Amino acid sequence: MANMNQLRIFIVVLSVFLNGCTFIGLPWQFSAASTVGDLVSAEATGKTLSENGASLALNRDCKWGRAALGWPPCLTKEELVDKLIEMDCKTYSWNFLNIPYCREIK
Repeated sequence: MANMNQLRIFIVVLSVFLNGCTFIGLPWQFSAASTVGDLVSAEATGKTLSENGASLALNRDCKWGRAALGWPPCLTKEELVDKLIEMDCKTYSWNFLNIPYCREIK
């Protein structure tokens, strides 16, 4: 069981490094390739490569943009529904970063 948790942590850490973050000594081509991979992944799944990796490793739905709302980035489906209900919106919408917000209908 401990080995599985260590593997999950390793996958999450690895996915963050492969997300295109710029680190000293990392060639720019790697960062550009990762960015293209993120674009393709986001178009196909609505998530970046690192979000998909973290979701798979943690068995939760991970979206880094949720941190902007003060939410944990990785949630179960039930936790996500609870967070949306707490927002108490009449109409929900999501921005281009897939962050939910209350939309006013005019």
